[in-house]
Amino acid sequence: MSKAKVYIVNYENQAKHKVYFCDYENQQKNHQIISPGVLVKYENQSDITVFIVKYENQSTIKITRKNFPTF
Repeated sequence: MSKAKVYIVNYENQAKHKVYFCDYENQQKNHQIISPGVLVKYENQSDITVFIVKYENQSTIKITRKNFPTF
C-alpha cells in the first residue's frame, strides 16, 4: 500500500476530511485514511485534503499527533 499524500487546507469547505487530534491510540477513528502518509507542500500534489477542527464531533478522522503525517 502506498503512502497517502496529505495537504492541510485553510478553509473547512475545501477539505475532503476533517481531522481532530485525540490523546490516546484507542480513541483513533478512520486514521488509516491518512496514516501512513506524508504531508505535501502543494494541493495539486495531494491525494487527500484535510482541515484541522477544534471539536471531536466535527471530525471525520480522529488521530494522535504522533501518527499524523509529516514532511
